Amino acid sequence: MKKIYNITVVLLLTASNLFAQDRSNIYTNLLNPFLYNPSLSNSSDNIYTCFNARGVVGGIDGSQRSYNFAIYSPLTSGTGIGAKVLTTSVGIFQTLNAEVAYSKLVKFDNNNNLSLGLSLGFTQVNIKSELLNGQVDLSDQTINSPDLNKVMVSSGAGATYRFKKNVEVGLSFPMIITGDKPLNSFFIANAAWNMYTGANKEWKIKPMVNYYNLRYSPEMVDMLIGGSWNDVLSLTSGYRTNGSVIIAAGFNFKSLAINYAYYYHVNDLQKLAPAQNEIGIAFMFNKPQPKIAKKEPVNDQVIEDEIDKLNS
Repeated sequence: MKKIYNITVVLLLTASNLFAQDRSNIYTNLLNPFLYNPSLSNSSDNIYTCFNARGVVGGIDGSQRSYNFAIYSPLTSGTGIGAKVLTTSVGIFQTLNAEVAYSKLVKFDNNNNLSLGLSLGFTQVNIKSELLNGQVDLSDQTINSPDLNKVMVSSGAGATYRFKKNVEVGLSFPMIITGDKPLNSFFIANAAWNMYTGANKEWKIKPMVNYYNLRYSPEMVDMLIGGSWNDVLSLTSGYRTNGSVIIAAGFNFKSLAINYAYYYHVNDLQKLAPAQNEIGIAFMFNKPQPKIAKKEPVNDQVIEDEIDKLNS
């Protein structure tokens, strides 16, 4: 078992050379799109907080695991603010990314609007020294990269177009700037169409497509179909072209939402892990309402007194 573990660490060290330079796999989650598109910081009517975790089911030691937290809220005049913290570990590397976000809504007419967003913060990649052992070449340039254990400025950008409540199209560059590196070409494009049915439009059917232009890995596409009842219960299924069958379910009750996604691997990914799972738990809080000064009731005597003052 120890021998297998050492071999695993060596393999992950070699594969993680790319990971140390690229964190795009962090943004392939399905349960919290705000993590990669800052234009969604004004997409909720209230303060929205979400904890999101994703990891493998079984699989080799040192496989990728992510733990993320996000909060965002609308302000006034179609603006929104938010913040996110993402932590991911794979192999001997651990990445921390924290950014604040701002978005602005542009209304073209009653049916068409466009939300634009920017995020700014920092990224740091560290080595988990406890995984280094005699099987690892400590002179490897990956371990001695000048970008390790270094705080680097990071920034992203995104846009979301909506037509009524039916069509939504998004484009985001979540890691366009990292330190002094060239502009990152990784981006995510997505589209969704909401179709409502039922006597009170309580049923919704939602076909979705997500496209991931990964920098060091083959591009991926999600082809999904979702359904929901009164925005309380939801079920989604589909396929990701890297070889994952996806099933997701959600429950939304007043100020609490719980969502779960299961990625079952059907091709070469199964050699590393049979599946992945992802969970998201969100809480919604009402925005503080501005206080309105109470006006004293006006009666006939007050009116007569004011008239007497004017006549005197």
